[in-house]
Amino acid sequence: MFRNRMTPTYFNTKFIQPLLGFLSQGLSVRKLALSFAFGITLGALPMLGVTTILCIVAALIFKLNMPVIQFANYLALPLKLFMLVPHYCIGNMVFNAQLPIDYDLLATMLTRSTPQEMLLQFVDSTLYAVGAWLLLSPLILALTYTGLKPILVRLNAEPFRFKFFRRQS
Repeated sequence: MFRNRMTPTYFNTKFIQPLLGFLSQGLSVRKLALSFAFGITLGALPMLGVTTILCIVAALIFKLNMPVIQFANYLALPLKLFMLVPHYCIGNMVFNAQLPIDYDLLATMLTRSTPQEMLLQFVDSTLYAVGAWLLLSPLILALTYTGLKPILVRLNAEPFRFKFFRRQS
């Protein structure tokens, strides 16, 4: 009884097509690329725990796709973790601070403390790192947007075909 209902066509019409329609509902290639670029840029902010709220605010202000911007935000988490120390170092250099930051100290803090404890430990360095991110974020946004838009234009020209979900004759 259930075997007949769960055909690839059923899965395609009940799950895949609504999901694709929801993600691309009313979006131009420009808005999709902008949503992704904002998600990556805001996701690279060197503060843990605030990027989701910033992505929601950006999506509401610029009328961007909320699932796409949040997906890109979560996709940028490895970038954020990789760029924490460079952001701290650039912030220290730009603001002429002499605060010691390295990967070992940061790894210890990330594994043994909460984000709030880490923030209190590194308040000055975090503010300097956010300043460095503010300087770099327009460049990250522009590069991500200009790099992603031609790819999305090309993908939009060739519609997705799910060979697995084709109706079997």
